[in-house]
Amino acid sequence: FQHYYITNNLRMGCLQRMFGILAIFLFQLTSLVEPTFDADKLTTFLEDAMSEFSCIKTAALTVGVVIGNPPTNFNIVIGDSDVKQRQKANSDTLFGIGSTTKAMTSIIADKVLKEKGLTWDTPIKDFYGSFKLPGAERTEQVTFKDLFAHKTCLSRSDFWWASGPDIFDVEEMMSKLQFLGEKCEFRSEFKYNNLMYVAGSHIIEKLSNKTWDVLIKEHILDPLGMTNTKTSFKEAFKTGNTLKGYEPFNGSFYELQTDADLIIDLVGQAGSVHSTAEDMNKYMRHIVENNGERYADLFWDQTAFDIGKYFGVTGQITKPTFPASSEMSDYTISWVKGQYEGEEILAHGGDTFTTHTFITLSREREYGIYLSCTGGLKARTTNQLITWFIQDMIMDKEPWITAQNICTYPSEWDDTPERDRSDPDWGLYVPDDSDTLKSFTGTYSHDIFGDVVVSFADDEGLQIAYQKVNCTLKRKKESGKEFRCHASAPSLPSDSRITQDARILNVNFEEGKLYSNMLERGENYEFNNNISPRLSLVFLLLFVPLFVMAP
Repeated sequence: FQHYYITNNLRMGCLQRMFGILAIFLFQLTSLVEPTFDADKLTTFLEDAMSEFSCIKTAALTVGVVIGNPPTNFNIVIGDSDVKQRQKANSDTLFGIGSTTKAMTSIIADKVLKEKGLTWDTPIKDFYGSFKLPGAERTEQVTFKDLFAHKTCLSRSDFWWASGPDIFDVEEMMSKLQFLGEKCEFRSEFKYNNLMYVAGSHIIEKLSNKTWDVLIKEHILDPLGMTNTKTSFKEAFKTGNTLKGYEPFNGSFYELQTDADLIIDLVGQAGSVHSTAEDMNKYMRHIVENNGERYADLFWDQTAFDIGKYFGVTGQITKPTFPASSEMSDYTISWVKGQYEGEEILAHGGDTFTTHTFITLSREREYGIYLSCTGGLKARTTNQLITWFIQDMIMDKEPWITAQNICTYPSEWDDTPERDRSDPDWGLYVPDDSDTLKSFTGTYSHDIFGDVVVSFADDEGLQIAYQKVNCTLKRKKESGKEFRCHASAPSLPSDSRITQDARILNVNFEEGKLYSNMLERGENYEFNNNISPRLSLVFLLLFVPLFVMAP
């Protein structure tokens, strides 16, 4: 089951000047001591945890660790890239790194802006006059820092591309950004937004006359020797050595529709890069070396933006409830800033439809930790717990996470019941009052999303369709207008049998218009009914675990 590669290029500094003054000798000896890292201990921990399905519910896991200057590197790969074919993952197997791609996009943006004599605080309107967002203030004042630190306060609108459009034209997207919903006042709150990275990358391409793909290769992949890394799902799939996605189910693995990940290439600047642990070690080393001096202004010392509890509670633990403290509370450009055991770190997660990636950096100790694995939503917790284990090892502490308690975390310290997302009280049934249902049919239009079609068929009932997303509505009991359905589409691969966090559409009929959050809680986009003005539809999608492109 396990298959791993460990490389260690630990280099001890030369001690030839041992015959100097004792004080100088002692100083030199102390400064030359390299960090120790017990690769066997980490490997044993991972093997033990993965030996029982109940512990780490993932088919394959890769870990990269880089420490110190000169660096010590460790690359570990465990598990199967293809469970059915019993194909082992290896050091060349490509894992999608999801939203951790965003930091790479920020690096090339920084280089192009500097080349053009611009800064992160230069209003975009000053050099790209056609850029328009909702409201005069946003349009006139928005900067690259606002786009890449998620300060625009605009709705995320991932459904625009994740619903499987045949064409997603970036020029058209740029012209329609002005119609995005305003979630809050400009720069008043943190609101994660993949589209802002696509928009920013498009502007960088115009400034440099080079594509995002070329810029990533020119400024990051080629100089760092990241020879295995690919910038898109399409490129990665061509290698024949990519990771298949799996959800844990009934003691086994349910294979996800991996090709659905291709849809992410439409917004690749926010999350399409694929890499290996060896390549990611080179990348992390590039950011943390020399105490992060190269990117101090860009990442480490940027004014952080409070994100509250946006990324959930996985990375938030405090003493004395837990044996350690971890807090991830602020967002800089492309990274979440926080602390582990009082030491400053940068971290970010990244989801594709089939994998979760988590990167943690420390400039004080000059380390980087990279993890990527399959496993649905549980993969986020898995990667965080393994990261804490590795951080303790780097800090010469006995890890408080073990192969035993990783199975039951956090019950040993916090026995609060996990939230039940199945919502069993709905009591759904297929309604039979066809005359009423037929009155809800129509085509509803929106300036950004286009058309949503509501139709009726005698044998299937009321249907909802948007691009490649469709489902049959079921009514909530004791309600005349509340409905729910499980959305299906090539780009929404998880089967509702597998995960409680299925692609659930809540639907409510109101008079006049259709309002939809389009994958976002609290969002209400207004659609006009082009056929019948009498009745309209509200769909509210409670939860879809798209890549967070977070964390």
